[in-house]
Amino acid sequence: MAIDTTVTRSRRALLAAAGGGLAALAARALGAPTVTRAADGAIVKVGGSFTGTSTTRISDHANPATVFWADTVEGLGILGTSETGNGVVGDSVAGAGVFGHSSEHAGVEGSCEGSAGVLGHTIEGTGVFGYSGSPVTVPAIPAKTGVYGRATQDGGSRGVHGYSTAGRGVYGQATSGWGVYGYAGSGVGGHFAAGSTGTALRVDGRVRFSTAGSATIPAGAYSVPVTPGLDLTASSLVLATLQANGGGSCAVERVEIDTAANTFRVHVTAPPTVAVRVAWFVIG
Repeated sequence: MAIDTTVTRSRRALLAAAGGGLAALAARALGAPTVTRAADGAIVKVGGSFTGTSTTRISDHANPATVFWADTVEGLGILGTSETGNGVVGDSVAGAGVFGHSSEHAGVEGSCEGSAGVLGHTIEGTGVFGYSGSPVTVPAIPAKTGVYGRATQDGGSRGVHGYSTAGRGVYGQATSGWGVYGYAGSGVGGHFAAGSTGTALRVDGRVRFSTAGSATIPAGAYSVPVTPGLDLTASSLVLATLQANGGGSCAVERVEIDTAANTFRVHVTAPPTVAVRVAWFVIG
């Protein structure tokens, strides 16, 4: 009598498949966090300390209401701690990742014992942006900027304010560029002031002014014209000094300013016997 082995092979295949499925299910349970779903009105335990091995997530995609609200009188509303990671992380596609507000204190405060209290990082934008005023929309921020401060209330507002009792209120450093750069369209690019016993401006090293230069008085000439490349007004002052001995009684006599042409002419008392260079400096 012939034995039919088809049923035996089918049972073995079913048992093998069932065993593989159970193994895969056990692996998923051990390797990935489980998700517990609850409906509106479900019980959430408060008070006490609880330890979990999976993620606890509360979400609401039906309406724009606040998903989680923590309230306290004097304590911490929300406390997040981590030994090596981030204590609190906020993320948003189009809004603010983390938004802090306070009526009388700092909206967001950062503190650290040995590193940065607040760290801002960006690839091409502005790392930290501080704004003072009442904007309808947030103003545009410059690219490739570490810290950007802006204030638009009045003439006394300050975009960035630095203060120190004995050190440096503001310190700028650059390898090959400008440590500090100030610009004003119609105002003052940099203003330095000091008290009766202080020093308004101290410079260590060479100084370069765009309103200074030199010109050469040819031998036998009584004057030399100069085009400084800036606007001259009735209050402009021009200082001129010979840089060598022109021979004879040659000396600077006067400077004639032409405000219409934005030029001036340096006159000498006697023509030099050799070409001589005269340095000039425009003030005002």
